[in-house]
Amino acid sequence: MKDLKGKVVLVTGAARGMGKLHAMTFGREGSRIVAVDLDEAAIEATAQEMRDQGYNVNVYIADVSNRSACFALADQVKSDVGSVDVLINNAGIVKAEKVLNMSEQSFRRITEVNYMGQVWMMQAFVPDMVSRKSGHVVNVSSTAGKIGVPDLGAYCATKFAIVGITDSIRQELQKNGVKFIIVCPGFIKTGMVKGAKPPSLTPWQDPQKVADAVLRAVKNNKAEIFVPPVMLRLSSVGRALAGPKIMDWILLMIGGQKAFIEMEADRGRPF
Repeated sequence: MKDLKGKVVLVTGAARGMGKLHAMTFGREGSRIVAVDLDEAAIEATAQEMRDQGYNVNVYIADVSNRSACFALADQVKSDVGSVDVLINNAGIVKAEKVLNMSEQSFRRITEVNYMGQVWMMQAFVPDMVSRKSGHVVNVSSTAGKIGVPDLGAYCATKFAIVGITDSIRQELQKNGVKFIIVCPGFIKTGMVKGAKPPSLTPWQDPQKVADAVLRAVKNNKAEIFVPPVMLRLSSVGRALAGPKIMDWILLMIGGQKAFIEMEADRGRPF
């Protein structure tokens, strides 16, 4: 999809952080942005900022963890804006807590937003892409979807799940014209993981660099991207080849096992 001008690009979690940057980045390409978030005040502020820069943006308030809400959203967006050409499943939450200490409520909420939210959005929007034999789905996973780390077990589990289901649906629909992209970024400096300490070999990444990489991936029909590309891909391969015990040792040596001990809770989100 080389030319994105006029294409309808839907971004979940678009009010702030990477979601906002994805919306801005595709907006600069001339795309018609459908900005979806649960935080009404924040998404309206982002939309006004985009309109002030001349971008075409429509706002919808929706909780992606609610399957019925996702299907209602699909109907409304198609009626208001048209068929979605690019679906960016970006919405996600994170909480740093040890597996044995995390409450049932926290486990369920992280799973419902990070994993089920992407599943419901695909079920709601992809059938229309299949009928048109055209469309891109960008599923945001993480390096934590390739390598598990301490204190982030629930988050890692959802991001591993995103990799698995995206690999599955890509093969199920490989002859239907719909492209699927798995995005595995490292530590992005957006505030979502404020207080975390990146391992020595994977420094903080510029959020715009990640957004630009996603844009290129859509234009070039990539199936999976890593940001930064070389080190994170090597880490993923290393986990597969070296096995868990060796990877545990490597993470210990580079500081990965202490990365999230001092991560601050994100209290600015409405869930």
